Amino acid sequence: MEKILTLTLALCTCVLITVAKPNRSTLPKIEKKITGLITMMTLEEKLDMLSGMGFNSKPVNRLGIPDLRMTDGPVGVRWSASTAFPVSIMLAATWDTSLAYRYGWALARETKAKERNVILGPCININRVPQGGRNFESYGEDPFLTSRIAVSYVQGVQSQNVIATVKHFATNNQEWQRESINNKVELRALYEIYLPAFKAAVQEGKAMAVMSAYNKLNGSYCSESSFLLQDVLKTEWKFDGIVMSDWGAVHSTLETANNGLDLEMPDGRYLNRNILLPLVKEEKIKESTIDDKIRRMLRVMFGAGLFDTVRVEKPKTNDPAHRKVALDVARAGIILLKNDNAVLPLNTSALKSVAVIGPNALVARTGGGGSSMVEPVSAESPLNALKKALGSRVTINYAVGSRMAGDVAVIDPSVLYLPHDTTGKHGLLGEYFTNIELSGEPVLRRIDSTIDFRWGSGSPAAGIGVDFFSVRWTGKIRPAESGLYELTAATDDGVRLYIDNKLVIDNWTNHGVEARSVRYEMAAGTSYDIRMEYYEYAGDAVALLGWTKPGQNELTEAVAAAQKSDVALLFVGNSFHQESEGFDRPSIELDPEQVALINAVAKANQNTVVLLQAGAQVTMENWIDNVRGVVHAWFPGQEGAQAIAEMLTGAINPSGKLPVTIPKRWEDCSAFNSYPGKNGETEYSDGIFVGYRHFDEKNIDVRYPFGHGMSYTTFALSNLKVAPEAKGKAKGYTVKVMVENTGAMAGEEVVQVYIHDVKAKILRPARELKAFAKIALQPKEKKVVTLQLNRNSFAYYDDSKREWATTKGEYEVLVGTSSRNLTLKQPITVR
Repeated sequence: MEKILTLTLALCTCVLITVAKPNRSTLPKIEKKITGLITMMTLEEKLDMLSGMGFNSKPVNRLGIPDLRMTDGPVGVRWSASTAFPVSIMLAATWDTSLAYRYGWALARETKAKERNVILGPCININRVPQGGRNFESYGEDPFLTSRIAVSYVQGVQSQNVIATVKHFATNNQEWQRESINNKVELRALYEIYLPAFKAAVQEGKAMAVMSAYNKLNGSYCSESSFLLQDVLKTEWKFDGIVMSDWGAVHSTLETANNGLDLEMPDGRYLNRNILLPLVKEEKIKESTIDDKIRRMLRVMFGAGLFDTVRVEKPKTNDPAHRKVALDVARAGIILLKNDNAVLPLNTSALKSVAVIGPNALVARTGGGGSSMVEPVSAESPLNALKKALGSRVTINYAVGSRMAGDVAVIDPSVLYLPHDTTGKHGLLGEYFTNIELSGEPVLRRIDSTIDFRWGSGSPAAGIGVDFFSVRWTGKIRPAESGLYELTAATDDGVRLYIDNKLVIDNWTNHGVEARSVRYEMAAGTSYDIRMEYYEYAGDAVALLGWTKPGQNELTEAVAAAQKSDVALLFVGNSFHQESEGFDRPSIELDPEQVALINAVAKANQNTVVLLQAGAQVTMENWIDNVRGVVHAWFPGQEGAQAIAEMLTGAINPSGKLPVTIPKRWEDCSAFNSYPGKNGETEYSDGIFVGYRHFDEKNIDVRYPFGHGMSYTTFALSNLKVAPEAKGKAKGYTVKVMVENTGAMAGEEVVQVYIHDVKAKILRPARELKAFAKIALQPKEKKVVTLQLNRNSFAYYDDSKREWATTKGEYEVLVGTSSRNLTLKQPITVR
């Protein structure tokens, strides 16, 4: 059977829902109202609106001007328990813009359920450095794919009159020294790699807010960069919304006020009435500049309907429709990377036993760490989901195998004793301070049975704030058995651990949840003085102290489970302890314990499948050849375990595609010679050659290319036809290709279109993604897919003329299913 499927604007099939925006006839009326409000405002009231109060902007009650009520995103609402959606990189792995729209729609409804009106997302920074701590929050290495997902996400959010905030503008591609690093980036790389998604989100998505980045760009902090905020964003792109700072990213008053920032968050350290008022009166800052900022804020408020008094039904957190979106994204974003001997899907009719092994098997790894970490309303582990899917007739042999840093068991209170206590009372003395220096008298002394606290955005106790506090725990530890113990402190923020007054862990800095470990020999029945000091600066508050006891041989248990099972499923990867805002991964390899676990289990069971949960690239060279199957399951949100179980058992057919290239080694990546930087600077010497562009330019072999992803069925592409559209200045090309499901199972394939400049007059990538479409096909079904290329598809940025240009001449249109599986090719001449 043959069908015709037309997709316009190089997007996947989209749900056509009109974004709730004022129509053209109402815009002049709104601008007139805004002018009237500004006229009635005092200068002091205007200045007060330029700085926030925590997660709110300041209202002007006298005139009925509301506040902007913000909440962290971008993968769920961080305002108490909410639906935890799959992380952004998994959304990109779906290559499905209709899902991105639904994702934004559901996220906006969750935002409204919390009585918030601004979601701080999407995050659309390019994955340049694979170690980057926030790569899981973004959409991968390609500006075109990122742009398409971002536009749909923004439109979905704003269809519900919730304000989307595109961040972090710009080049926030690493967490190392993020608050001070100076990224030196040439204009062409900026315009071709790092800015396109922001431009698309603003011009096509109509995003109402943009957040400036912490870092510097070419010498200027992004929050005070006139090039970024004035020249590019507001002048060139005609952005008419608000520009807010990242939290604490402002460093000056005059430069910030005059160079384009509209709102300082979370407070007014630099943009407050007392500082600004004399500068305005001295005309160092024009009042018209202040008025423009207020106009932008009011325009956004009107655009989001914040002045309206119409009562609408309040959505519910964790609504079934929202959970369905989370599940659908998890299903569509799982990527089957390797499937030798058709080890997957599991043959459930013949299967008698399965080994479920690994540090991620019994834990729901819903997301990464930092400001995007969502407290899920409910979440299931892969082990429990598999028990449901396989039923009682299949024996499941579970073993943890190894543990990741931060996951060790909390120290049992029975071995902890109070200092100077002769009664044998268990626990530690906790002393709590309302400062981060442990100074003065504690406001609270209490006995804490153990150190196992996840306060999140809450407070440890009445009289102590949610931020800017510190704790000192003291006492004794008396182990029951002798041997080498591994103690682990996992905190957000600073921690120091002392044993017998010796400093053994020192991580006294601001950071996201981060685990540090030390090995210490202890004798049974001997008391050791223990002291842990901790401070919470801002954001989440986490303080954990755990240990691994001597003699625990988790690897042996895992091998035994594998040996007595038909198939071994290994759940490995990272957690929010390894991937988080605030720090980068030290390595893109799995930790040595997990590598040893994979190889030992693979030796014990030839049918070993690795299920990798991580938010970015993980190299595989030291274990990939020993296993039959590899699945990239990312951080799949609260519904992810069900999606994983469905994929393993064949209830769904995997269709995800890589939004990044998986290299064979870190040394092969474009940022290798420039990351993390020297003397406070990072030279983006790779220029436009980022991700697959770099690997192609250098002809480097990779483990899995950008766009790769397998299926339980097979597809064939044929009959490529590329034809020019109607004549005109902005003419483009129509690309048609036949796609057939040649296998026996229904599935989805992503048709990818790349452009190659055959006789390039300037240095250009070998190929660049310019269109894609995801299609569903029944067995033996065929469809003709139609995609569009426009003039911009062939353009490059001419930095000498500061404009986009298209070279006339010969190009090739390359079509296939990954950046290195382009089986169809047609030459064209661009005139």
